[in-house]
Amino acid sequence: MSAISIEEAEQILRRNLAPWVLELHLKVRETTEESATLVMPFDEKLHRLGGIVSGQALMALADTAMVIALCSAIGAFRPVSTVDMTTTFMRPATNTAIVAEATVLRLGRTMGFGQVRLLTDTSERQLIANVVGSYSIPPAS
Repeated sequence: MSAISIEEAEQILRRNLAPWVLELHLKVRETTEESATLVMPFDEKLHRLGGIVSGQALMALADTAMVIALCSAIGAFRPVSTVDMTTTFMRPATNTAIVAEATVLRLGRTMGFGQVRLLTDTSERQLIANVVGSYSIPPAS
């Protein structure tokens, strides 16, 4: 299968995400046959006390990036469901856009497994969090 295009990935975001996730203004930067890179722009509304980007926003970014990576690996949209997601936060993110680099580690018939690295969108590309997850893939209808 071939990867979905950036335009197809953007359509998947617009057509299938909950309205509150759309308010994160996520942008697809890259798609390959086994990965997707998304960016969450800087937005003070996502900060918690101390000017730190909230963990909830970071986890939503990671989960969404993994869904797009899985769709890209499959070659089309499939309504995958998160089964498990473990996030290890490494450092706080402040005053920066966040890059999510999602990689499919294994794609089976009914399950997919992946990893997402959340990085600052700066020249230093500091690691903010590492996320691993498993996803249920329902049969194509």
